[in-house]
Amino acid sequence: MKKFYIIILLALAACGPQSSPEGRSKIRDEKLQEEVADLKNQMNAIHDSVRIIRKELDELNLMLDESTN
Repeated sequence: MKKFYIIILLALAACGPQSSPEGRSKIRDEKLQEEVADLKNQMNAIHDSVRIIRKELDELNLMLDESTN
């Protein structure tokens, strides 16, 4: 009877999402989706920063042009 309980416990432990190829691929895909979302957020932040810097540079160039004329 003791062996039966051990077999049942081992069978239940083997039924987790990481025990099958489909479960592992689903977990991997979820992690990849999170990483892609993080990269998109970083890209948007960089884009905004570049846009602000570009605007400031354009304003400085305009000021320089006005002061030389």
